[in-house]
Amino acid sequence: MQAVILAGGFGTRLSHVVKDVPKPMAPIKNVPFLEYIIKTLKQQGFDRFVFLTGYKSEIIENHFKNLENAIFIKEEKALGTGGAILNACDKLQDEFFVINGDTFFDIDYSLITDFAKNKDNSCTIALRYSNNVYRYGLVEIDQNYKINSFIEKGNLPENKIDGFINGGIYYIKKSCLKSYFVDFKGDFISLENDIFPTLLKENKMFGLPLGGCFIDIGVPDDYYRAQNLIPEWIEKENKPALFIDKDGTIIENTEYPHGKNFQIINSTVEIVKKYYELGYRIVMITNQAGIAKNKFNFEQMQEGLEGIKEYYKNQGIIFDDIEYCPYHKDGVIKEYSYDTLLRKPNPGMILKACEKLKIDLKNSIMIGDNSAIDNIKLPYLKCKIIKVEEK
Repeated sequence: MQAVILAGGFGTRLSHVVKDVPKPMAPIKNVPFLEYIIKTLKQQGFDRFVFLTGYKSEIIENHFKNLENAIFIKEEKALGTGGAILNACDKLQDEFFVINGDTFFDIDYSLITDFAKNKDNSCTIALRYSNNVYRYGLVEIDQNYKINSFIEKGNLPENKIDGFINGGIYYIKKSCLKSYFVDFKGDFISLENDIFPTLLKENKMFGLPLGGCFIDIGVPDDYYRAQNLIPEWIEKENKPALFIDKDGTIIENTEYPHGKNFQIINSTVEIVKKYYELGYRIVMITNQAGIAKNKFNFEQMQEGLEGIKEYYKNQGIIFDDIEYCPYHKDGVIKEYSYDTLLRKPNPGMILKACEKLKIDLKNSIMIGDNSAIDNIKLPYLKCKIIKVEEK
């Protein structure tokens, strides 16, 4: 697998924090940021690396000069993200990944290659769930994961509280750029602003929601946060997860259950125990529209969740995480009356959990009792609808 790394950034916004190095080489615990990216890529089977450099390129070349199968291509003038890729035409394989050298997004790359294997002449973007689309802009996809639109951060609708953003990783079939390679004359071309809009019109762009640790070191606050976040994440064990629904699966589905007045479904305990003993992370995923509809409050919801955790703990089972969605588009409490990607069957809660826990999504499973909401909208996640024995 070939990784093409955009590493020509000046790091202007970091200049008063990190001086005299290209942004991708900014130190994280005395190790260049780019070193962490290369480490994760090699762990996933990448064995070809093309570094597209510019500012102080010699620092990158000297550091990675002993990296096997590494190529360095320096732009003599600013070419933009698209121009830098087109300039490397002769070194690119028929299929390759483009990775932003200042963004850490620890995904399973095989999920993208599996998804895109039958999508010839295409480009697939790794998407990340975010509740801060006003910083990053928005990528909208349809039910087949085809990208419908890119919405810039200044043009977002006022009622948008979350969405999918560009994760800075692109899986490109070289054939979809054929006309650009032919016409390239060394001009400045932006991949995001010049090439993607054309591919979008040609129905060649897809977006795949993925989960994993994400941080963009382009601003000082995030750069400081990365100092501990990335080294700690690298050391975490990657494990599959059992994502499990609450109402109707873990407890009996009475109308808006909350507080300590719940009935555990014992047959589900045995299912969870099996996965727990196999080493799966255990993550509860639950829609809690009762908050938005004013049927109960957060304190009552938390009381119920703590009661479930305590019961399972007494059975020798510890939950690794609990994700809940208090929003509903028909809610009566204004601040929670939104449509959101957190609400099942949308995948927001699962992708949030993946940013906290290092989860092997390819081998994970979602279990619930309702086919309409527990079949999560992720093409690679196994979902199982079960009939529970209520007592």
